Amino acid sequence: MQGGNGRGDAAVFFDMDGTLTKPCFDFDAIRREIGLPKEPWMPILEALELMPADERRRAEAILLRHEAEAAETCDLWEDAVEVVSRLRGAGLRTALLTRKSRQSAERVLARHGLSFPIVHTREDGPIKPAPDPVLAVCRQLDVPPAKTWVVGDYLFDLQSGNAAGARTVLMIGDAPRPVYADQADFVIRRLSELLGLLC
Repeated sequence: MQGGNGRGDAAVFFDMDGTLTKPCFDFDAIRREIGLPKEPWMPILEALELMPADERRRAEAILLRHEAEAAETCDLWEDAVEVVSRLRGAGLRTALLTRKSRQSAERVLARHGLSFPIVHTREDGPIKPAPDPVLAVCRQLDVPPAKTWVVGDYLFDLQSGNAAGARTVLMIGDAPRPVYADQADFVIRRLSELLGLLC
């Protein structure tokens, strides 16, 4: 796929944890505390959907506590604020698209002085890897999916963006290149690399 042309006719949807922030969420610790088995593996939110009501309430409380702790301690990637600012300066529309709770997302943004015109969280409907959240935000911004870029650090971000017909960017930071990297249109190690693609 071709990169952007800087005309301001595109939108960029960012994931939060591991994308705008450095990785700080210990999924394995949460799974252990909730009591989820290693096999068969299932994502935490999807596993919660299958639990009886009482068990689910307990698991949700554990998840929310971990999210709150991470929101208070996470650090942004050093170039995150500048990159978001420069993309907006080029006329690109932006949004935050996360599987985390609204409370967690708003706390992270407030701590780091970031804001987005649209913050789409798990309380807002179907979550990644479904295409629904990408399509919903596209409708809100009146941007076609084909002119939308989904930037995230995990397979679910790529699956969601690809299924919606958007371009996908995998942000891997200092981590090894994952096996699913070939599902991304672009793989970057620093958010600043987006500027060369979009501006």
